[in-house]
Formats: sequence, structure tokens, C-alpha cells
Amino acid sequence: MWLADTSVKRPVFATMAIMGLVVLGVVSYPKIGVDLFPKVDFPIVTVSTHLNGASPEVIDVDVTDRIEGAVNTINGVKSITSSSTSGDSRVTIEFVLDRNIDLAAQDVREKVALIRNKLPADIEEPRIAKVDPDATAVLWMNLSGQKSVKELSTYVDEVLKEQLQRINGVGDVQLWGLRLRQIRVWLDADKLRAYGVAATDVMTALMRQNVELPGGRIESLSKEYTVMVKGEFANISEINDMVVAYDKGAPVRLKDIGKAEDGMEEKRTLVRYNGVPAIAMGVQKQSGTNTVQVANRVKAEIEKIRKTLPPGISLNIAMDQSVFIQRSIDEVQKHLLLGSLFAVLAVLLFLRNFRTTLISAVALPVSIIATFALIRAFGFTFNNMTMLALTLSVGLLIDDAIIVIENIYRHVEEGMAPREASTFATSEIGLAVMATTFAIVAIFLPVAFMKGIIGRFFLQFALTVVFSVLVSLLVSFTLTPMLASIFLKRITNQRGNPGTDAAVQVRTRGRFAEWFEKGYKQIEAGYRPLLAFSLRHRGAMLIGALLIFAGSLYMTTFIGKEFIPPEDQGQFLVRMEAPIDYSLEKSDELFKPAEKIVRETPEVSAVYYRLGRGGAVNLGMM
Repeated sequence: MWLADTSVKRPVFATMAIMGLVVLGVVSYPKIGVDLFPKVDFPIVTVSTHLNGASPEVIDVDVTDRIEGAVNTINGVKSITSSSTSGDSRVTIEFVLDRNIDLAAQDVREKVALIRNKLPADIEEPRIAKVDPDATAVLWMNLSGQKSVKELSTYVDEVLKEQLQRINGVGDVQLWGLRLRQIRVWLDADKLRAYGVAATDVMTALMRQNVELPGGRIESLSKEYTVMVKGEFANISEINDMVVAYDKGAPVRLKDIGKAEDGMEEKRTLVRYNGVPAIAMGVQKQSGTNTVQVANRVKAEIEKIRKTLPPGISLNIAMDQSVFIQRSIDEVQKHLLLGSLFAVLAVLLFLRNFRTTLISAVALPVSIIATFALIRAFGFTFNNMTMLALTLSVGLLIDDAIIVIENIYRHVEEGMAPREASTFATSEIGLAVMATTFAIVAIFLPVAFMKGIIGRFFLQFALTVVFSVLVSLLVSFTLTPMLASIFLKRITNQRGNPGTDAAVQVRTRGRFAEWFEKGYKQIEAGYRPLLAFSLRHRGAMLIGALLIFAGSLYMTTFIGKEFIPPEDQGQFLVRMEAPIDYSLEKSDELFKPAEKIVRETPEVSAVYYRLGRGGAVNLGMM
């Protein structure tokens, strides 16, 4: 085999070629992201709209139905589901899996834009987004203290939110329980009729007079001035003095038909942390960034923020996904190292020679580290699927090297020189080694092209296995014979001639090795009669195997099925729903006993309570 011949004749070339792959893997390792699962584009697009004060019935007829009718004609739509609640509409469009989700989202935007003039005039601009697992907050924190909700809300909106958004890798900051300053205008119906003024006249006056407009430029011989027409209201008095209309030539001011007052936004959400009212902030990472790194940066920034918080205010982390992700990855890495160690010990146990064991064991770290470069090149991350693939591959990666080194050592024991044995033995079993490796590739590669969401999840798993076994094949044909030609010693008998002698034992010996050899011979002695029986009764053995196979297929009907297995993250979620006509205060009163029970449970360390979701004040969770 020319690859083995070249590696033995040019050991420096072989070493540098393999080391090049290792260096690429080492450089790629810190740049690979860490996530719980692979990033998968779900073929789902959502359209969310908000119409303040509208009932579910109005939302359903005037908003949801019209959006559904518009997007229903888009190519590739599989199903459409929707929900209409007080003030909010949500339409979810699922597309067939082979539809490009970016193009599908663009089609949805275009269809919604075409019916925009048919939707209520005062509706907020529809928000169209792809369903992205990265859009969920990786870390939730709460701000609470001896301040009013208005003061806390202002501090979060004007200070904290901006500080968190500046952190590298942070995409957005979600806010719950926030109640910002809001100017409220109260109108007297009797006075409106008396002056002949409509509520729409007040709205029009507010929009026209509370503006800042560019006034052009003023030029002189030496200078140029930019003119800005400042028309925004500076205080409540200016709003109350605003001219709304004219009645018989006399101005009608807002204070004549009502009043404006300083207030806060309508209370639609409520947050408590360990029973204390708070404002919740959810940090959402940018798509494709390292979850653990982003969370660590945010936590480092939180430590700095705590030193600058006003007296009486505390900032606490309620939920942190990165802790569970890091713990899961660390656990898999630990099992990967233990698996590698036990694989090497098993090789030593059977080969009973330190040199051959070390040569074959080199294939493990080299193959795994080189695979890091391919993981990085394909944009994969360290997640449960890729780490599972590497853990599974441990036994496969060392197989090729064991087969090659064992055959080389057999020829060395028979008297062949290590250099000659390295090339001859590798060529002798090269086809068998390639057949074994490509059989593994043939098993796992089709998994990467499975259809459906499951197939997308297994893409990284399958390709990682394929990467690693192909690298191990390359190592077994290059590095393994090269190392064998250098480090294996020629074996001579007592007369100084090449070959083995019963009195000369070059394999590692000891009490444990002798005990293992004795046990192995006993197993072999018991296996021989069983093998002979099987060969004499081939039909019965075949029928027995078929019965076992059929029985195993039948047993699969009793095995449950689920998309992702449940994992103990040290936390649980309670979803609560009150009658749809309940107010926020009434819903909170209904849910408080449940919150109290959970908080008083001795094993519970912290309780994060949130009420109001998707515009519905009757939905809560903790």
C-alpha cells in the first residue's frame, strides 16, 4: 500500500501531515460553540399583531381571519393555526420541510403587507418571525427593591437594558412587569358634545402638534445654520393648553373638554421573585453564538452592575440555561475521557504489550482532535448530538489501529524486521480495514440525510461519526505503521535467530496477566463445545435466532416514543390558567395559594412567578 510505504519511508512527512490535522483541531476547538442541541431551522413562521383594547372577538374577525386568508395562498403551506386573545393575534404557519424558510418568511411579509390597509388603522405593525430556538432567553434576571414600580421600570428601560444590549453576543433583552411613564388623556363626553368636538379631533391634534420637524437651512456669507422646528410638549400644562378645535372662532383647548395627567402604562403583566414584586429581564443571544460564553459575559457584567445599583435595589439571576448546558457537556466529556481510558486498558489487556498498545492508542486523541477541525468547518457546535457521536466513536476509532498494529506485531513475532513488517502487514489487511471503515460510513452517512425534523437533529451526529472514522482510517494507514517501524523491536530466539521461542516471552507478564490468560482459556474451553453444538444443529440455531428477532420486534410496540427525552435540570414549570374573563388582579388572587405552596416546600430554593402572557392576563407560570 503506497500510503503506508510512503509513511514508513518518509516518517517526517507522515508526522507533519497528521500533526497538521491535529493543529487545525486544536485551533478550531476554542472557536466551536456550545449548545444543548444542534441548531435546526424549523419550517414555521409566526405573525403576531397587537390592537390595544380590542376584545378576542374583534381580534378574530378584523385581524386573525384576514391574515389567515392572505397567507393561505403561499406555496408550500402545510398547516395554519391561530389564536385570538384580548388585544393580541397570533397566526402560526407551518411549511413543508423542503421549503426554504427564509424565502417563506419573505413571502409571508409580502402577503401581510398587501392586506395592511384592510387591518384596523390603529393596529401595531405586524411582527413576522421564524420560529428559532435561539430566540428563547438563555438567562432570566429580576430587579427588585424598595422603590416604586415606576422608578424600577424607568431604571431598567433607560439604564439596565442598554447596558445588557451592549454585551457581545446579546441579541435582545425581553422585559416583563415593566410599567413605563404614560400620559393619559381623559375626555368628558358631555363637554365634547357641547363644543361639537369628537375624540378623533383630539387624537389628530396630538399627532400634529407633538412633533419635531426639520425647518431647512439658513445660509449667510460665512455660515450655514440648520433649523429645527421644536413642537414636542415639554410638560402636562402644554398638553392641557393645546388647541383642539375652534367653536365659533374661539379656540377649544384640551382642558375645556377634559384633562391630561401623568401616569403609567396599563398593568398587563406581573412578576414576583420569591414573593417580592420585581421586573424580569430575559437575555436573548444572537443566533449562532456560543450560549455558555454569552451567559458568562452577561453574568460578569451583572457583577459590575450590582456595584453601581442605587441603594435599596437588588439584581438576582432567576434562571440560567448555560449552567445545565455546561453541566451536560462536561458530563459527556468526562464519559468520553473515561471511555477512551478503558478502551486503551482493554487493548493492553489483550495485546499485553506496552509498545503496541501505545501505538494503537495514539489513534484516539489524534482522530478526535482532528475531527474538531471538521466540526468547526461545517459550522457544527459542541452539543449533546456531536458529543454523543464522539463518545460512540471511541470504540470505532481505535479498531483500525488495533487491526493494523496486531498484524504488524504478528509478523514481527514471526521474525520479520519491524520496518518491513509495517509495510507488508498494512498492505496485507488494508482492504479489510477499508471495508470495515466504509461499512461504518455506509451505516451512519444515510442518517445525515433522513427526512423530517429528526433527520435535521441527527445530521451533526451522523457526520461527526463519519468524520472521526475516516480520520482514524487515515491514521491507521500512516501514523500507525510509521510508529511501528520505529518503536517495535525485532524479536530473536535464544540462538540469536529471528523468530519466537517458547522460553522468550516479550509480551507484558504479571500476576494479573497470568490470571487473565487463565480465565480467557477457561472461556475458550467452554465456548468450543457451544460452537460445535451450533454447527451440528444449524437449523435449530437459525430458527432460534429468528424467534428472538421476531420477539424483539414485538417488544418495540411497548416502548414509548418522544421527541426529546426528559432531563432533570433542577427546575420545573407550573402553567396556570384562570377563566378568560378574569382581570389581572383576580387571576393573581386565584394563583397566590399555588405560589405559596411551592415557596413553602423545603426543597425549593427560588420561585419565579409571572402573570400575563401574550396579551392575556389570565395566564400565569412559575
